Amino acid sequence: MSPESQVQLDEALDNAIDAWLLERQQLLSQFVALPQMSIEGGVLTAIHELCETLVDYTSQGHFRVYEQLLQIIIERDPRRKDQLHDLLSQIHDTTDRIVVFDDEYGSVEKLTIQDVGHFTGRLSKLGEALTERFNREDELMALVEGGPASKMH
Repeated sequence: MSPESQVQLDEALDNAIDAWLLERQQLLSQFVALPQMSIEGGVLTAIHELCETLVDYTSQGHFRVYEQLLQIIIERDPRRKDQLHDLLSQIHDTTDRIVVFDDEYGSVEKLTIQDVGHFTGRLSKLGEALTERFNREDELMALVEGGPASKMH
């Protein structure tokens, strides 16, 4: 690969990661704002927007970022392949929990008082999944930067 081609690939990856991290920031803002909303204050719209951002962020990671990061890490150190497999497996586990949340609330049309109590618990579990996911993604990005080996949790 020519040096010019490598620079273009590096720039494309940097741009993809930057866009992905901006989406992460938006996701966190929406997530943090949601519990503070009143039921009357457009909470269903906010839930739908959160679900849309969740799906967008998750998809962008899986289809635009992870594969490129894996390729770079394995090219630099093929011995990390098993470690990467474990890390991606942990990320995929959080994807399943995100999909369950989206399936349940992505197109909800009304919330009863009973639903609100259930939603609060689900939102808390989603927060745990996002925290785990962000930590694993940060470990993945640290490996690209030549950081220390990931600590498997």
